[in-house]
Amino acid sequence: MDNQKGVVFPMVMIIASVFIMFTILMIDQFVIDKKFYKEVEETLISDHLVHLAVNEVTAEWDGEIPKSIQGDISYPNGDVHYKLTKQDVRYAYIEFSSLSKNNRTGRIIILYDKKIGRVIEWIEKLKD
Repeated sequence: MDNQKGVVFPMVMIIASVFIMFTILMIDQFVIDKKFYKEVEETLISDHLVHLAVNEVTAEWDGEIPKSIQGDISYPNGDVHYKLTKQDVRYAYIEFSSLSKNNRTGRIIILYDKKIGRVIEWIEKLKD
């Protein structure tokens, strides 16, 4: 026992330091992952609002589109505003803008084919 001369304390400090650094690293990773999952959740809610509005608005038409399309739809997770941007003999372009309860916005433009009575193109728009 006389020949150890203080080897145990430095070894304990090194092992404890490694353990503390590993714990701090895991906490930091947890915080980053939590922020990422919250962002993904908000994006999915915004996209879901737009999908609900597109299905609700296009279900009312039965192939016959009104001359002026504009309105707002409220859902428990947010609101969607839609309006007709361009229309010709066969196609109609309708813009949908969603705003979730946490102020996440989403914007799409759909291309609706009047002849076949369904959405044929979905154009995602970035924030302005």
